[in-house]
Amino acid sequence: MSTEAVFWLVVMILFLILEMATISLVSIWFVGGSLAAFLVSFIVKKPWVEVIVFLGVSLVLLLLIRPMAAKLGVKKKDQIRSGAQSLVGKRAVVTESIDNLHAKGAVQVNGQFWSAKTADDDVQISKDSVVMIREVDGVRLVVEELKRK
Repeated sequence: MSTEAVFWLVVMILFLILEMATISLVSIWFVGGSLAAFLVSFIVKKPWVEVIVFLGVSLVLLLLIRPMAAKLGVKKKDQIRSGAQSLVGKRAVVTESIDNLHAKGAVQVNGQFWSAKTADDDVQISKDSVVMIREVDGVRLVVEELKRK
């Protein structure tokens, strides 16, 4: 086996390891390009041809397969939320009035107490109000007061 073939084999293995570590279709295109360059290295003994094959196959795979993979993949809105993200869209009760300017505020949701803030620093929400959790910002919930009917 030539040194070029060994090089492309190592490159392919490194891209495979990277892909397994990320599992988000980041480097799979380069695995295909490396495989093609590896195979070409047995036929053509010119490294520049192997590099062109690597780049060409990688680019073709990226342009053809990525859009198909994106269509088949889970769309962001359909993803299952876990941890704190699972609280988005739920109602909570304000246990400590929320005032962003004074950096205070807390809510209770699902029996748990969370620090809370509003999206707008000018909005204050009083204790015992019912709020909707709009997003998670670090360890704080961003909430919006629900208007009573």
